[in-house]
Amino acid sequence: MTNLKSNRILVLIISAAFLIEISYVSSQNTFQVQSASAANTNSTNGFSGATLLSAKEVKDGVYNWISGSNGAANPTIKALVNSKNIIKIQNPTDTKHELIIDTGTDVLPSSDDIAPNGSGQLVFNPTSTGTFTYHCAYHPFTMKGIIHVVSVK
Repeated sequence: MTNLKSNRILVLIISAAFLIEISYVSSQNTFQVQSASAANTNSTNGFSGATLLSAKEVKDGVYNWISGSNGAANPTIKALVNSKNIIKIQNPTDTKHELIIDTGTDVLPSSDDIAPNGSGQLVFNPTSTGTFTYHCAYHPFTMKGIIHVVSVK
């Protein structure tokens, strides 16, 4: 760990049953581990919690959102009503992106700008069930998808 270029390294490990987030904090010389069972992980399979998306350039200047769970382009995301739904975003591309959820309200949930080779997240607390769309502020025609907000059954 002596060759660290930043104070924090983030590693995500995904399996069918667990999402494990391991962070190394060099100033404290410690690892921090967070895990959530699949029942608390939001993916295209309908779990609640954290969804993982990554930006990907699919051809010159054309980008898609890519699912961190199954690699699908512009995946359909399921979220739970009256719950804290987190979308974690990786941007390994050389341009900025911003995830926006089209809720029809005056203030739209947004990740704010995610710098090239950076990461960010969007926290979404829907108060009603329904179908919404999401898109990138900078690439709205190719980085877009659907969010289904469902109630807990």
